[in-house]
Amino acid sequence: MVNKKEGYIKCIIFGVLLIVLTSPVNAQQTTTIDPGVTPDSFLWGLDKAFDQVTLLLVAGDVDKAKKGLEIAEERLAEIREMIKENKLGEAKKAQEAHGKTLLKVKEKVKEVEEDDSLQEIEKVIEIEKELEKHDDDVEQTFGELKVKIEIKGEITQEQKDLINSILNSLKGQTGEVEIEIENKKNKIKIEIEQETDKSEGEIEIEIESIEKEKGVKKQKKALEAIEDADEELNKFLEEAGEENITISQDVLDQFNSLLDQAKSKFDQGNYVEARRLAKQAEKLLDDEKEEEELNENGIKVEIKDGKAEVVVEIGDSKWKFELETTDLDTIINEIAVRTGLSSEEINAIMKVEIDGDEEEQEAGDENEGLEGDEE
Repeated sequence: MVNKKEGYIKCIIFGVLLIVLTSPVNAQQTTTIDPGVTPDSFLWGLDKAFDQVTLLLVAGDVDKAKKGLEIAEERLAEIREMIKENKLGEAKKAQEAHGKTLLKVKEKVKEVEEDDSLQEIEKVIEIEKELEKHDDDVEQTFGELKVKIEIKGEITQEQKDLINSILNSLKGQTGEVEIEIENKKNKIKIEIEQETDKSEGEIEIEIESIEKEKGVKKQKKALEAIEDADEELNKFLEEAGEENITISQDVLDQFNSLLDQAKSKFDQGNYVEARRLAKQAEKLLDDEKEEEELNENGIKVEIKDGKAEVVVEIGDSKWKFELETTDLDTIINEIAVRTGLSSEEINAIMKVEIDGDEEEQEAGDENEGLEGDEE
């Protein structure tokens, strides 16, 4: 019976492999945002294996890089789905697979070679265009899931930290390929200078013309990142003023330094670095806001007349309820059920006030216990 089942499984695997191997490979086919098989399925390993087989069948470094970005899109969709379902371990697996795929894309960028240097840089710009699309999707995913993070009580602080770690890793993985593309282009520019009598300015104009033709918008994206960081600072200062929050001067100095560097890089035409610095400045403010929000969070428990009045404030969310108990373990469990916080998170921000009569009663109970022990 076992052998028969194994035979069926082998037939299914062989059939699927046959479809993959005999299907025409097109690295530029339309990508899908449907996650398909996700990391919580036992078939996910097989799904990844098929992706690798398909990638191996693609000819040429440029098309391999494009196919790699298509596979990275699939991993991104899986990450999004797993985080939405709060399956963070599986999301982490997909993020690691995403990183491995982009490492292969990065290697293919390095290996792009053409006899004509101008054609070579054109091929690299084609990959850059596809990477831009993927980067836009990463940004969109980051924005969507950031909303989930900000809904207090839906996830614990530990889960929130893990989601932030996954999303920041995605940005870092994409950023590494961006830097590799920029390095490759700079290397080819030097080759063009050596092969022709064209000036650096003339070469830049030609390259910008190719970028425009291919639809690369890194200049626009860098400018938007700088403007977003500026806008974020103004909003932060306004909110801080309304709520009487003191902003760390050190944070402001770091922010201004990063933004000044971003603007300087933009003026120099280094749009990739300008965007990276502007995003780093904005993240600095996000981290400061998060720190302020954590400081604002609180749980107050007032024990009186054999009951517990509980007030929980987490960000914009507030819970207020009364419990017919004075047992702290029971109170903590109830808070956890209602808010989604862990007992460690609750204990870290909970303050308990006990009415005088209750304290006397508790002291009396303890004394009775002591007297009983003496007897």
